[in-house]
Amino acid sequence: MKQGLILFLGLLVSACLSPVREIYPEDELKRTVPVYIVSHGWHAGIAIEAGYIRDFLPEDDRIPDTRILKFGWGDERYYSEPDAGFRLMLRAALLPTRSVIHVVGTDLPIERYFRNSTVIRIQITDPGAEEFGRFISDQLQRSQQGELIYVSEGLYSSSIFFQAKGRYHLPKTSNRWTARALRTTGFPITPFYAFTSGNVLYQARKGGEEISGSQ
Repeated sequence: MKQGLILFLGLLVSACLSPVREIYPEDELKRTVPVYIVSHGWHAGIAIEAGYIRDFLPEDDRIPDTRILKFGWGDERYYSEPDAGFRLMLRAALLPTRSVIHVVGTDLPIERYFRNSTVIRIQITDPGAEEFGRFISDQLQRSQQGELIYVSEGLYSSSIFFQAKGRYHLPKTSNRWTARALRTTGFPITPFYAFTSGNVLYQARKGGEEISGSQ
C-alpha cells in the first residue's frame, strides 16, 4: 500500500509539472497574453491585464476599473491588517480561518507599480487566460443574493478585500493558491511544492522572464 501511495504521489507531481498543451502550446508565438507573478517577499500574487478576464469576473463596481488587476489570497485577519503581528501570524498558520482575495488595480506597468517587488512575466494563451478568469470568479465567495462579500479596503490606493472560498491553514498557503491560479493557464508549475514565494518564483522563472527584481 505504501508503494502504491508513493507511485500515486509521483504521478500526481509529474502530471502537474507538465504543461497543458491544449491551452499552453510549445510554440511561444502562440502564447501572446502576459501574466505576472509578483512576489513581495513572503507572499506572491498573480496579475493580468484586465481586458483578458473581465468578461469572466462577477459584475461588481467595486472591482477596480483599471488596466491591470492583481490577485492574492490569504487569511482574512492577517492579510488585511497592515500591522499584523506574530499572534495573528501564528493564528493564521495553526487554525483554519476565513480567507480573502485581495484585488489590486493599476494603470501603470506592473513592474513600476510594484517596483520594490520581484516580477516575473509569463506568456500564456487566450484560452489559458479564460481559464484563469474562471478560476478567480469561482474563488470569490458570494452572498445568498449572489453578490461579492466586501471585507475591507485593500492595502493600496485602488484595492479591495473580498471574502474568498476555502479556509486558510498550513500547508494551504497563499503561495500555493497563486501556484494553483497560474496552473489553470496551463503553465507547468507544481502547486504541491509552492509552500513559499521563493518556490513560486523558482518555478515561474523556468518559463518566464524576470522584469523586476528585489530578491
